[in-house]
Amino acid sequence: MNALIVYFSQTGNTERVARAIGSGLQGAGCETVDLAPIREAGPHDWLDYDLVGLGTPVFYYKEPVNVRDWVKALAPRPQPGPVLTFNTNGGNPTNTFRRLQKLLKPKGGRVLGSFECFGYDTYPIYLKSFRQWGHPDAEDLASAETFGGEMAAKAGRFLAGELVSEAAYKFVGGKHFRLSWICRRPILNTFFPKLNLREDLCTACGACAGACPTENIEMAPGPRFLDRCIHCYLCERICPQNAIQCDWRRLTKRMNP
Repeated sequence: MNALIVYFSQTGNTERVARAIGSGLQGAGCETVDLAPIREAGPHDWLDYDLVGLGTPVFYYKEPVNVRDWVKALAPRPQPGPVLTFNTNGGNPTNTFRRLQKLLKPKGGRVLGSFECFGYDTYPIYLKSFRQWGHPDAEDLASAETFGGEMAAKAGRFLAGELVSEAAYKFVGGKHFRLSWICRRPILNTFFPKLNLREDLCTACGACAGACPTENIEMAPGPRFLDRCIHCYLCERICPQNAIQCDWRRLTKRMNP
């Protein structure tokens, strides 16, 4: 059995979990385990593998739009195939797994299981609140490796034609569900801080454009913001000259009174 693990990771948290799951798959007998950042995985790549894993951080109580768009663009599998999903989150993944399962099923992906753990939250408005310091830790990664081994065995039974139950996820309602529904791109574009470029500080190094997960920043020759922003604010955090600046005062005051 060969496996492909596709992941989106900005800080390395989700990538570390992906590698731990991959180690578990190899330990359970997978002949080949390939890992690919989501930007490098094409819509047909998953067709070449028996088992596919998909990993994502949780943004605004759900999977980021670039992950969702990647799944929507997948070429359908000729026969249903086993899939595992995993996420890292700051505490409120809400219905992320349920939504990914719903998106994958029409493409022929049958989600057999999922893994989640805390990840160090770098989102600017949280400051020192709500951050899961030190995660994923050694225990998280050991659990991810164990999960990988379990999924290899389960996928093997699925591929052998045995009746294997798909994962089932209860719907999570309440405040966080409402927030996940509210925090969609039009609302984020309207109420969240805008990206502002300090041209006097910018050296046109291109770090922001290279790191942007949706290629929202075009160098022409300095940074120019397009309309594909997912409001992760990675560009602001990594700019070596602090040339990309956002006004967080209103939100940080609300989150950290």
